Amino acid sequence: MRAKFYTHFIAQADGTADFSEYRGVVELLGQSLALRGDREIARVLARSFELEEDDIRVLQWYPLH
Repeated sequence: MRAKFYTHFIAQADGTADFSEYRGVVELLGQSLALRGDREIARVLARSFELEEDDIRVLQWYPLH
């Protein structure tokens, strides 16, 4: 099953001063509806950006219909 979400988050690799800010719609496959809490969301986003979970700070996350 696919689910779309609006997300706004900051990605900053540990120990660096530079960061990237992202806003937009992401589409997740599979168990995306079971995500609960910012840490689980950060884990999924981090895998996509080849970062660590702690490198992602989720600011907003809303399911789209």
